[in-house]
Amino acid sequence: MAERLLHRVTREALTNAARHAPGAPVVVELTGGPGATVTVTNGPATEPGSAHSGGGTGLLGLRAAVTAVGGTFEAGPHGGGYRVRAHVPERAGRPSAPSRAPSAPFTRARRRVAAALGAAAGAGVALVAAAAGWYAYIETHAVLEPAAYAALRIGSPLTPLALPDRQIQDPPSDRASAPPEGADCRYHRASGELFVSVDHYRLCFDDEGRLVAKDVVPRAGARRSATHEEFTR
Repeated sequence: MAERLLHRVTREALTNAARHAPGAPVVVELTGGPGATVTVTNGPATEPGSAHSGGGTGLLGLRAAVTAVGGTFEAGPHGGGYRVRAHVPERAGRPSAPSRAPSAPFTRARRRVAAALGAAAGAGVALVAAAAGWYAYIETHAVLEPAAYAALRIGSPLTPLALPDRQIQDPPSDRASAPPEGADCRYHRASGELFVSVDHYRLCFDDEGRLVAKDVVPRAGARRSATHEEFTR
């Protein structure tokens, strides 16, 4: 299983590097003990990349697969390029020797307690899984592709615009500049990758439903540039 996971991570990272950073140097490192870690790092692109940026769903699936076996997964910008790192732990351990059987009353009581704790833990896991699934559904259905954002024109009415059917639930308004007075603004993610900070697009409409401002809200830690903003004149 560890070998298959590491192979999948390496293949996906190399595919993404070829698609989004063509011509960039790529370094693949494999280390071990205990477990194994693979790191795929690419530099900045030296040739034009693919016009379709994708939503990061391949990396999202790998993150879920690696963490499901107790591993760790990281993916994000690194030194002007991009780095993907996955660690799969070593599967070790032997079954312990059987202990002396306890008395029957104590065994029944222990089983009842274990069953109650198991039911409570199962309910908690189900709630967490449901919450995580709903969060993933909302966030991935609020992604506005960069090409679609670039095609938006100031003054366009809201109705014919091909926008995602949902907005994000926790907009990064603290990192955004002041919106136009009286405008109604909506936020969309620029990437479908979850549980990491990504850029957001903010679209502001006037009371007649026309686009009056569009700007990029940088991910946490990124520096804002004036070229990110476009307002109606």
